[in-house]
Amino acid sequence: MDTLNLHTLWRDLEGTIRQTLAQNQLAQGGLLIGVFSALAVFARSLPWTLWHWLERRYTLTLDVQGDDPAFPWLAAWLAAQPVGRRLRHLGVVTRYNEQMGGQNLTLATDQDGDDVNVRLVPLSGQVLLRFRGHWLLARPSRERRESQSERLLGFKHSLTIQMLAVSRGVIPDLLRAAYEFTAGKVDGRVEIHVPSYDTWSLAERRAARPLDTLIYDGGLVGDLRADLDAFFADRDWYGGMGIPYRRGYLLHGPPGNGKSSLVAALAGTVGLNVCVLNLATPDLSDDRLTSLLSNLPRRALLLLEDIDAVFLGREPHTPSVKLSFNGLLNALDGVAAGEGRVTFMTTNELDGLDAALIRPGRADRHVLIGHATRAQVAGILRRFWPGWTEADLAPLLRGVPDGRLSMARVQEFLLERRADEGAVRRDWAALVGQGCPTRLKLLAG
Repeated sequence: MDTLNLHTLWRDLEGTIRQTLAQNQLAQGGLLIGVFSALAVFARSLPWTLWHWLERRYTLTLDVQGDDPAFPWLAAWLAAQPVGRRLRHLGVVTRYNEQMGGQNLTLATDQDGDDVNVRLVPLSGQVLLRFRGHWLLARPSRERRESQSERLLGFKHSLTIQMLAVSRGVIPDLLRAAYEFTAGKVDGRVEIHVPSYDTWSLAERRAARPLDTLIYDGGLVGDLRADLDAFFADRDWYGGMGIPYRRGYLLHGPPGNGKSSLVAALAGTVGLNVCVLNLATPDLSDDRLTSLLSNLPRRALLLLEDIDAVFLGREPHTPSVKLSFNGLLNALDGVAAGEGRVTFMTTNELDGLDAALIRPGRADRHVLIGHATRAQVAGILRRFWPGWTEADLAPLLRGVPDGRLSMARVQEFLLERRADEGAVRRDWAALVGQGCPTRLKLLAG
């Protein structure tokens, strides 16, 4: 019964519509206008619809996010291309930053004779370039990053490269060229990376310091170099033994004796970069530390400076520390800890550290870097004045309090008098504190 009623209703409605269109000119005009309007809209959108269909079917898009290690390779490579300077949305960077490539400009020379440089970096826009016979459309972009409280956390950068689908085979060559132009370039420099939220950003590229310019007591430098070389050579052995492939070093001793300098020099010698992390950073949580350590750049060692300023035993040193002691331990050698990592920790005070933090497996070797010995003072004097003989050195070394002066203090003393050898001899007693024990203790710091 319901089906018959519905059929009858539909037949009546159809008849009414036909009669209206046959007899009512207004209805006929309205229908005609509607048809033409639909055709006009379709005609206007047809080119874009056709273009998007062709784009989806015949082009390929390569997206690289700013927190990926490949981003600075490609961005710097793009900026170095002639067409890279045609991008119309630029930013000015006055601090050292190679993350987005850019064009270096020298503005002036400061009072110390150093160049004042800025970098013009591409922020957005697009350029068309040709690479090995293939057309590429490159589009850098950036977006604001905000916290839940709408506090600006910086910008998220990305780079999109679009090409014809038949050009897919050129992608490996493009990535290889960008890598060799930047990170793969062997130029004797060490990259220093610092945290950027849950990843790392390049802060500086500095010339690697030769190990023979370091002045430490005994064979400390050569011993650490040999230990690192043995670690890298034993990767397969670690795997066969089922031992986690990680190595940790704890450098301890009073400040001013070159703990951080030693790490940077060793990194440059063995071809590593350095990721520097301050564990006392107020916004460093357990989760963020885990993310940072899991995102370490390739061939980079981790430097945790002044770990004695973070925990007193297992308790936070200050209320501003958000990192937990267990979170630090798990990040260093927990289940999710990365293989192949080399970690250096530095501390001025060894006594306040919990044994669990510096046990083997987390700090496999403990290295004391103390105040200057007479041999170290002799070494730095020869560095400043290679022509000095034993007879020149002997009167000065006799007055050196062994293990009481920091190397930083000795170096600063010599720097102030580097153009006046006579002043070194004349003022030497003031450096070593002869005749004034109180002054000696102050200078030792």
